[in-house]
Amino acid sequence: MTLTHEQISAGAQARRDQLDAMRRARPRVRLWANKQDGSPGLVEMGAVKDSIAGEFPFKRNEFGTTGTLRIRMDHYLARWLISIPDDPDAKKNVVVTVCHYGGRVRWSGILKYFKAVKKGGIWYLDVVFVDDLQYMQFMLGAPNPLLPIPIFQFPRVLPLLGPAKWCISMMILLNLIRIEGNLWQLPDDPFNAGSWGGLFDQSSWQVLIKAKPIDLDDSSVWTLIATRMNRMDQIIQNALDDAQLTMRYRRILTVDGEVSSTGVDVANGALELEVVDTSGYYSEDGTATGGGLAGGFSRTLQSFADGFIEDVQTTVGDAESWPPSYFDSDYIGPGDPTRTWIVIRDSKYSSVETSEWTWGPATATRAIVGGDNPLVDQLAQLTIESIGALVGYFLLGGFSGLGSIVADVVMPFLVGTILAWLEWKNSARVHNLGWVHLWEVYGQGAESNAWSLGAVVALRGAFLATKSQSAHVMSFGSGGRFLPGLMFMPGDRIGSTFEQATSTIRVDQCEEVTLSWDYEAGQPHEYKAQIGQSTAAMSAGERLDRSVTLALATVANVGVHLIS
Repeated sequence: MTLTHEQISAGAQARRDQLDAMRRARPRVRLWANKQDGSPGLVEMGAVKDSIAGEFPFKRNEFGTTGTLRIRMDHYLARWLISIPDDPDAKKNVVVTVCHYGGRVRWSGILKYFKAVKKGGIWYLDVVFVDDLQYMQFMLGAPNPLLPIPIFQFPRVLPLLGPAKWCISMMILLNLIRIEGNLWQLPDDPFNAGSWGGLFDQSSWQVLIKAKPIDLDDSSVWTLIATRMNRMDQIIQNALDDAQLTMRYRRILTVDGEVSSTGVDVANGALELEVVDTSGYYSEDGTATGGGLAGGFSRTLQSFADGFIEDVQTTVGDAESWPPSYFDSDYIGPGDPTRTWIVIRDSKYSSVETSEWTWGPATATRAIVGGDNPLVDQLAQLTIESIGALVGYFLLGGFSGLGSIVADVVMPFLVGTILAWLEWKNSARVHNLGWVHLWEVYGQGAESNAWSLGAVVALRGAFLATKSQSAHVMSFGSGGRFLPGLMFMPGDRIGSTFEQATSTIRVDQCEEVTLSWDYEAGQPHEYKAQIGQSTAAMSAGERLDRSVTLALATVANVGVHLIS
């Protein structure tokens, strides 16, 4: 069917009006409480339709981000919150959901604390929540989740090797089975007959993990994660960052007609976790990493070289082509990481209200790790004992114990001195930085075996912590053409420009999207987005502490020295 110009224009205007209506709609804030009888599911206590202010950030792979809500002290939900501490029958945990765009974007979390504030003679209640990714801070990775923890835990460490997305999801699932399935413990309510079937029936679980088999959708980088009763966020953090994966969450509100994508008939308010790969950084088809305003995007393929310590980037020079979904009039994202969907152009004609661009070059060109080599130490001790035993036997009348005595005296001075260190020079970085460049960093916080997987992790972590960093932070207001949170979320690849600084398009992962409002100050709800990591402004010590410590968290407690 052939459309006239008027029909096309009318259709486009109708679409713009639909998006504008979604953009202008106020966020829907609701508070939820647990059921009095302790059964699964949340009960809605009410909607905060007249809140004074709020700020709820979505941050990529940050576990335990806080959101704040300010309401009148005489609001009925404020009075209910205040009554909870003194009500012996009240269930103390309170859950908040902040929905926007008709519920397609949802921030949720658990009450951390509230405080009464008097300002200008008026009393307010400031309520602080922690987002639902904090569950990963309150889950420990057992060495063997299928065995009773107080009685027997073998092996000493639980290692998982495979695609990063699968390994992370499996580590969480095994411990969800241990905790939510009541594998070796009584249910939270032993007198609730339905709670005894938690091991085989996930409908009563408060948290679920969504994942697919390896060969269906998991093309993420292979990784090794390990745990010996470590915190889950520490176990998975490095694998998430290294593979450029993102953990997302959503509470399923069955009272609104929603269903879980896991296929389980869940209780109202159940939390669904999922590890997603929206960066495409290591995909076979590559990913958009930059480009020019006129020439379009450049696409690169990323691979490993030099013992998996350094990345190699290859530019793909094929003709521009776009996914068919981009030509669908109803398509709203998120985009294909190989062909960036959103490019935010910062100019006087755009909806960008404030903008800040940060860039910093790489620093250290070499990394040194290690400090220990148990295998060589054992060989040295064996050699000393053998030679001493032979000398004692032939020259001291059969005194074969001389070797052990000499080894006990000499070995304290030799431990950690022979083949105990590993040094790696990043030649490509030296070439890019030029003659004047900084030298080296110690790639870990504690000694480890130089001939180990841990040393490789430490080297890679050191170079990641000292690499070039850039970030573009911007705020949009509520009247722009883009819909942050709907068109893109943390983890998606976004192109951005900075009007006065550069004409190139810089493509990086979105790190943070914050929804905030302050109606008292006349500020309607708006979004602020951060594209790229803003660690360029950190000192070398801060960046190493942030990246290298996380890189070593999964191997710090491995009991066998050769792989720790």
